[in-house]
Amino acid sequence: MRVIAGSARGRKLTAPKGMGVRPTAGRMKEDLFNILAARVPGARFLDVFSGSGAIGIEALSRGAQSAVFVDKDCALLDKNLALTGFTAQATVIKDDFTAAMSKMSEKHLEFDLIFMDPPYYKGLVPPAAQLISRLGLLGPGGVLAAELASDEAQPLIDDLSLYKVKRYSSSVFFFYQRGFEE
Repeated sequence: MRVIAGSARGRKLTAPKGMGVRPTAGRMKEDLFNILAARVPGARFLDVFSGSGAIGIEALSRGAQSAVFVDKDCALLDKNLALTGFTAQATVIKDDFTAAMSKMSEKHLEFDLIFMDPPYYKGLVPPAAQLISRLGLLGPGGVLAAELASDEAQPLIDDLSLYKVKRYSSSVFFFYQRGFEE
């Protein structure tokens, strides 16, 4: 697992061991950032269910202003932030998504880009995305990208419009935008 582009390009990240964790595949990560490319520089990035932090670290490497990482277990994330030198631009919240979203809302935080990659088949994207929308954590014109198993249903999210779907053999990205008009 490596950083693909930007200031930390080629830096090796500490990968999770075992089959209990499933990092986003390199090709998928590259596609994700090709789709979001113009939005990343200067962005406030939120990585929910961040695991190793590879997605948020990639955003920082590509010029995001800051990144907030949310996960219950942050040991790998802390290591990877230190390895890449992004500790100063990162905020790590070690908590479940509901408590973390409430804490961010109390601080009136707002994000330009939000990525979530929860464990597959747990039904976590709809409630997390609804909470993000309800609490106003996604700024005007902001994008929320969610990774799910390819056979999971498309999440319907109030106040956000689906504008792109990118499918792979075992996974799919759904891209939503606040204020998107066709």
